[in-house]
Amino acid sequence: MSDLEVLVELQELDTRLSQLDHKCKTLPELTQLAELEAEDRQLQSEFAEIEVELSALRNNQNEREIEIQQLEDKVAKATSALYGGDMTSPKEAAALQSEIDSIAGRQSLLEDQIIDLMEKIEPYATEEERIERARRVCSDATKKTQDKISEALSEIEAERLSVEGEKQGVEERAGNELVVLYEDNRKRMGDHTAVGRLVGTSCGACFLEIAAVEIDRIRRLPSDQPSECPECGALLVR
Repeated sequence: MSDLEVLVELQELDTRLSQLDHKCKTLPELTQLAELEAEDRQLQSEFAEIEVELSALRNNQNEREIEIQQLEDKVAKATSALYGGDMTSPKEAAALQSEIDSIAGRQSLLEDQIIDLMEKIEPYATEEERIERARRVCSDATKKTQDKISEALSEIEAERLSVEGEKQGVEERAGNELVVLYEDNRKRMGDHTAVGRLVGTSCGACFLEIAAVEIDRIRRLPSDQPSECPECGALLVR
């Protein structure tokens, strides 16, 4: 077996590490989480709009209820004065009765307004409850999805540590010179595969056919002498 075989092992381990990195970033649960977060933001926006309307309607209702209570206090006071036994002037009695009737009219108007406000509040309140339920469901789904992501990332991290430990052992076996050669070529190749086997007349890194003249030249080299694919520049292991 060629001494350069260790370069293939390093490449395979780095490929696994790259796959684990990709897996971390492309977990389906991450997409689900983003969708749930977007849904919750939309629900929050809808809730805020409804709250503005509900707050105004409920404030109006509350103001009228307070005024009705004040009117009821006035009626009670006027009624007490009218029928308490101290009233002797028919004119004053008539004035009090007129005030009571006026208050009753105002109170009836306010009660009608409250009924109208309650009818307007009802659909907003129903929608408010729907949104709150939807947000609770969304929150539960978000928590479950976050737990799944955490579990998946823990598994990936455990596998990553295992692969990194395996790679460290291969690097120790390869020796500093080959490790430096491999790492330099990885930097030069960027995102492309840095090492490939020579399979027949094809490069195992780029899978392109290599010209016969180049194949003959590469095969004449000592098995422990590195060579490069003339097509992609990857180190070729023979």
